[in-house]
Amino acid sequence: MKIGIVGVGFSEFGIHREPFYNVAFTAAKRALEDAGIDRGEVDSFILGGYDNLGVGRTISNMYAAPAAGAYLRHEIRVSDDALFALPLALMRLKSRSDVTMLLAFGHSSETPVELVELQSLDPFFHRPLNLTLPAFFAMQSYAYRERYNVEEEKLAEVVVRMRDNGSENPLAFLKDKVKVEDVMNSEFVSYPLRKLEMAEWCDGCVALILAEETIARRISDNIVWVDGVGWSVENYYFDREFHKLPFVTKSAEMAFRMARKDRKGVEALEICDLTADHHCMILEALGFAEEGRGWEYNGDVNSSGGALCTNAYGSTGAFLLANLAMRIRKGEVSCGLVQSMSGYAQRSCTAILEG
Repeated sequence: MKIGIVGVGFSEFGIHREPFYNVAFTAAKRALEDAGIDRGEVDSFILGGYDNLGVGRTISNMYAAPAAGAYLRHEIRVSDDALFALPLALMRLKSRSDVTMLLAFGHSSETPVELVELQSLDPFFHRPLNLTLPAFFAMQSYAYRERYNVEEEKLAEVVVRMRDNGSENPLAFLKDKVKVEDVMNSEFVSYPLRKLEMAEWCDGCVALILAEETIARRISDNIVWVDGVGWSVENYYFDREFHKLPFVTKSAEMAFRMARKDRKGVEALEICDLTADHHCMILEALGFAEEGRGWEYNGDVNSSGGALCTNAYGSTGAFLLANLAMRIRKGEVSCGLVQSMSGYAQRSCTAILEG
């Protein structure tokens, strides 16, 4: 059974002063309008996003689900980056559902993420370390740069390319172009990571309408098929090597096996580059760049601007997914790969899309 994306809806991505469930409503409404169906035709809802970390509320789906139209419908939430909700949506569609909405919500611009995230860690071994996400990402960046002798200027060039892409994407949060010297002169957040080398948090929601093949063909004649998905979880924070991302490799291999494709058929990539270093490390882990030289990859990657331009904590992966789906719909590419990452660079999900 094939599963297709038949509707896509975005909210604006930026700093929202209204409640996150209002923003979620906007994305859900636009996705339904895009698919040309009524919310009553959706028989299950899969939500992706965080509670306190992402929106500052516990049981956040209690607010987001009604906004999506899930009243008296089957609803479940994946408490992770929303791309991880995609495999669950596919399982649901292959077993008990005809039409599913995947709703991704993120509203972290006013959430004290560094303070709240510590409460989600193991209270005996990890919470006392006070290890924030920027600090951990900096440890990874240091390990990567030292291992492969990567010059900071090369990483700054990555940021420049992504910001150039973001400037062309009306959906992106950060649209201002930057120069290499801007990146290298920006302040340190946690050495060796500078402010412009890290994804900046914002607010925004994405909704996608997915349907099994027979229903999908009734709804739309411009379907984006989800050919394969894969996911993987890495060991805890200090029981691994920091300079590479083997869990990204595993998630991609799983997706390629399911899709019965290889890297040669992939025309475009959307990857979750939470830092400039992660951009390179992910390309290497996916097998599109030589180890230690991801910075020189010049293929079609992150035409959306990637996470370095739009990072609504919780919905980032769905933002990348939806941008790739829109490109395939427009005929710009026929096959693409989307990858997202969550936790302390610990979990990865990958999907293969085709027109």
